[in-house]
Amino acid sequence: MKVLICHRPAGAFGYITDSWINALCAIDGITVGRWDGTAESWEKFNPDLYCGASGHRQKIPRDRGKCKIAIHVNPYGPIKVEPNINESKDALRWVKSQEPDAVYGYGLEKDREFWSYWDRDGTPWVPMACAGDATLFSPLNGAHDSYDIVYVGGRWAYKAKSMDPYLLPVFTDHSMSHLVYGWGEWGQVMRGVNQATDDEVPGILSSGCVGPCISEPHTIRYGIDVPERVFKVILSGAIAVHDNAKDLGAVLTTVPMCVSPQKYHSTIKKLCSLDGTDRLILAAAQYKQVAKSHTYHHRLAGLLSRLGFEEEAEGLLTALGKFIDDGLQYYNNCS
Repeated sequence: MKVLICHRPAGAFGYITDSWINALCAIDGITVGRWDGTAESWEKFNPDLYCGASGHRQKIPRDRGKCKIAIHVNPYGPIKVEPNINESKDALRWVKSQEPDAVYGYGLEKDREFWSYWDRDGTPWVPMACAGDATLFSPLNGAHDSYDIVYVGGRWAYKAKSMDPYLLPVFTDHSMSHLVYGWGEWGQVMRGVNQATDDEVPGILSSGCVGPCISEPHTIRYGIDVPERVFKVILSGAIAVHDNAKDLGAVLTTVPMCVSPQKYHSTIKKLCSLDGTDRLILAAAQYKQVAKSHTYHHRLAGLLSRLGFEEEAEGLLTALGKFIDDGLQYYNNCS
């Protein structure tokens, strides 16, 4: 099977699609590439599946042969997600004109209503929420005892509305050690926050006890578009603590969901004071939950299955074992 992924944009979607490629490349029989948008390279690659995005449009050939088309889309349904998260009219026209075999978006099955007009209009929507890259993140990447708190992420005005009240009191509490890397507007509120290289991130997340996780305002309110950080943190062996994003506690039952900045702060302090055994018990429970249902192997298997690539979908879930089995054994050995 040959899969083309759209060109790599800057920002979160670039990293997310990198992780799709990592998962797909981990099994025999699948060849994956980024598409440069030219008809010549499309014909030479001869894809069975193209994964595009309404926000990163490429001119998909009309003569696609056997290739199936799946396009990442924003919500399109009866719920208006503020601020301006729903798919624009222009994007709707473009996506529908491509006649995709399926569309997918940053939600779980529980969130189907947000995208329900795609199904109503004849194009099946497939849940493709963010997840964890099991090929990169593992509890074996570090000892989890160098810092109390580890965090990697960007800061900008919109996200700062929810980030700052939760994170800044934690990062300025000198009773807990922390390692913070980031980009964007961190210099406005904290000094000395530098950007880590991609290769450094797995080790950073595995160097601490607790990994704070935070959502943008629309995620807290609606429960969609949950950032992938929580899954990366857990696969890395740190304990995840999250803000109270709507319905997320029912999905990640092992992760403390905090209803206020004060509760968030006190919960993290409590977790940082756990003895080694109690810390490992909670970290193991979180790891097992993500490893069972929330990796990009799982997400892609759902998309491939919906498009009729059943053998490849099953292959993804089988291949996942070689990445998570060492993590599971690590916790078994520690118990």
